[in-house]
Amino acid sequence: MTGSPLDLLAQYWYAWTVGALLAAIALGFMLRFVLPAVRLGVELGDAIEALKVIRETRADGSTTGLSDIAKTAMTTPRLANLWQEYRQTLHPQAEGAHGARWRATTLAESFFTEEALVDSPLKTEFYKHLPGILTGLGIIGTFTGLIIGLIHFDVSLDPAQAQAQLRNLINSVGHAFFVSAVAISLAML
Repeated sequence: MTGSPLDLLAQYWYAWTVGALLAAIALGFMLRFVLPAVRLGVELGDAIEALKVIRETRADGSTTGLSDIAKTAMTTPRLANLWQEYRQTLHPQAEGAHGARWRATTLAESFFTEEALVDSPLKTEFYKHLPGILTGLGIIGTFTGLIIGLIHFDVSLDPAQAQAQLRNLINSVGHAFFVSAVAISLAML
């Protein structure tokens, strides 16, 4: 068997196919989940820091205007939308020496939920299934390599030919296990 790239591609097409599929899934995961998750983490971190600054500047007991919170902390469209919904549950109470006090008729946790802030924007429901998909692809790659290796295996009485057939079978199975190992490693990652 020659070792040219085209010969290797033709002989181990299943390993390359599953490997390309794994690479596409990994790249898609990075572009569609990891990068948006980092961006979301920065946005939420900025909002939390802005709220801390507002709280520290109002340590004297005075209240912050609701528009101040909207302008400084709720700067992303998602946070602004949730803030607008929550703001409708706030009702002014008697105005005192430090400004207006607000009473909430609904808890903020009802609006600023994990589902609304993280799960929906990142589509985590799909990505919860990704490890199983990758593991399944690894198993498919393993069995495909085993089947193809066994199909091409030809028992011969000639020791040299039998040795060459065994070498091809072991190479085929080795590539299949390598693809499976990559898929399971990606699933664990």
